[in-house]
Amino acid sequence: MKSKVLTRREFLHLTTAAALGAVATACTPPTPQIIKETVEVEKVVEKTVEVQVEKTVEVPVEKIVEVEVPEGRAEPPMLEALVKAGKLPPVEERLPMVPFVVGGRDAIGVYGGEVRQIHFDTVWSVDTYDWMSDRVMQYSDADFRTLVPNMIESWEGSDDGKVYTFHMRKGMRWSDGEPLTTADVDFWWNKWATVEGLGWVANPFNGIQSKRCTLEILDDYTFRCTFDYTFGLFPHMLTRNMGGYPQEGPFMPAHFLKNYHPDFAGEEAIKKLMAEWGMETWQQVTNRFCSQWGLNTWQFPDWAKDFPTLAAWIPKEYPSEGLIIFERNPYYWKVDLVGNQLPYIDTLRLDYMADTQTMELKLIGGELDWLGMHDVTVAKYPLYKENEEKGNYTIGDYLSCMTDRYTLYPRRTLPKDPVLEEIVNHPNWTRALSVAIDRDEINESLFYGLARMGQMAPMPNSSYYKEKYGTAWAQYDPDLANKLLDEMGLDKRNSSGIRLRPDGKPLSYMIEHAGIRVGASVAEFCEMVTTYWREIGIDATVKQIDESLYSERMMANEVECGIWHADRCTDMLLPIQMQWYVPVADGQQGGVSYAWQQWYQATDKEAEGLVTPPEEIQQLFAWVDEMKLVVDDDERVAIGQKIFDYLADKPLAIGTVLESPCPILFNKNMRNVPRPKVPFGWDTYGVNTYHPCAFFYEGGKRA
Repeated sequence: MKSKVLTRREFLHLTTAAALGAVATACTPPTPQIIKETVEVEKVVEKTVEVQVEKTVEVPVEKIVEVEVPEGRAEPPMLEALVKAGKLPPVEERLPMVPFVVGGRDAIGVYGGEVRQIHFDTVWSVDTYDWMSDRVMQYSDADFRTLVPNMIESWEGSDDGKVYTFHMRKGMRWSDGEPLTTADVDFWWNKWATVEGLGWVANPFNGIQSKRCTLEILDDYTFRCTFDYTFGLFPHMLTRNMGGYPQEGPFMPAHFLKNYHPDFAGEEAIKKLMAEWGMETWQQVTNRFCSQWGLNTWQFPDWAKDFPTLAAWIPKEYPSEGLIIFERNPYYWKVDLVGNQLPYIDTLRLDYMADTQTMELKLIGGELDWLGMHDVTVAKYPLYKENEEKGNYTIGDYLSCMTDRYTLYPRRTLPKDPVLEEIVNHPNWTRALSVAIDRDEINESLFYGLARMGQMAPMPNSSYYKEKYGTAWAQYDPDLANKLLDEMGLDKRNSSGIRLRPDGKPLSYMIEHAGIRVGASVAEFCEMVTTYWREIGIDATVKQIDESLYSERMMANEVECGIWHADRCTDMLLPIQMQWYVPVADGQQGGVSYAWQQWYQATDKEAEGLVTPPEEIQQLFAWVDEMKLVVDDDERVAIGQKIFDYLADKPLAIGTVLESPCPILFNKNMRNVPRPKVPFGWDTYGVNTYHPCAFFYEGGKRA
């Protein structure tokens, strides 16, 4: 398909923002008697936020919406027949005593409709998980800093940050109707997570350096976690825990999983399942469900439809390979401002796509209702804009805290090439490679001049941000780059102008990347970067490989320079997952040294085979741990800024984009979508922070 190339002037003309308003709509179906009531939706006061440079942050002012409040609670029409037939309890009995109330939306929605989405694997999705990713706690989408109880009703923490008590929602149920109680917490903790040879205790319950908490069951709806040291980040880390994730906890459907645990099902029943499933140990039987990370959220094998979940939609049908139909969870525990059970949308349709070209054809043909953060890029904006009317969709105006934030990771541990390892570990190497990159040209070429370019740093709207973090070694200055390399002793060149290493070999350097998984324009980006590096005498090349091979090579310390999208850059996630800045975790995607990560995570730092990082890196590790310990947020920011002050002088990675648009695409009839200019990415758990359960189609149908 031939697409028109827009000039920058034409592009800017096309990007005039359109208001995404919505009209308050009465709930459907209404009851005969209607009570008029005025509901206060949101009250936010404008204020000036000071970072290093004063700036005014525009936030919504108080908005009053007049809605029609039914005298009784309406049943979602899709479920009415089941209720009348006695196959499903009435909605009042399906909701907890204190449900989570989703407020601050544009309108009270109407029930009905299907959202057509895509995923790029037959059973695994990095595209749509955020629609079903409710967590134990989360951050408010009003300020992205305030902790809000989500799956739980409330919580308290001691002043010293050692003791945390959690109160569950009484009457909350799994998707099969069974009650959610501390019996589920007890099963997860005592029968799986802490059982040697069976489970594992995932963060945050594992605490700092495997100093796990003591978990107590206080009553049917209350449990307590106690640490023998201050762990101030613990409640923040629960914003990443999926609750119903078997591995992460703390909620596990005990009533279902007891059928596969020998302590409850008995040894004979487990042996029978071992034979039936071709398994050698009882642990394999138990873990078939218990160890399935992301089951019903990331992973959708055909047997997943039987697994109880707490998500808004649950997998129900598998009409063909890769096609999955999700239906509303009749026991979902959130309601709107007038008490209507959410979600509004009845079904989700997830279609497997073999490639992005197929996805784009479906989009243009009006066959998709949502393209999320993993599937969109500013690089495709002309395509999106030209087909907006034809495809019946709207382009959202959001800020990316993931997509298009390309970051290069010069790897510091290269055991197969000790000469190159010594070169890369000189602080001038990363400085020189950084200032050799023309970020403005990349912005114009790939992002139509709309991105805010800079060094890898917290996003400018973060409490951790200082202007110097974004500008450090981010200017385009090839003369300085040459000077820095010369100072390293790399001042000799061959007849082709390529610098020579101390061993006399030409200085070659390769970027490896995993293609579309990193970003839609990553190949073009890497080609541009290698061109800049060749101009300063480095024989730079680029190679695209499969993601699994990329991960394998990263963990084997064989990649010379990796690349990933630098999320974890807002107050929501930065203090929890610092791995892009300091290699404490996730060395298979980014980070500068998997070997240093292994040392950091090891209980015995003197164990054979570990690579001890330099003292400066060990100090960075110590600050990361200190950020987790302190209770006060301002103190945590001050500690984090010590890390960023260091990196401003001696960058470990090379960032290019501070901020870029995130053009989420959704059906033009969809309402209650996030307000413009809010962040979108892994930090927000995609769209989940914005409660997709409250999205609806005006009139109940897509455009």
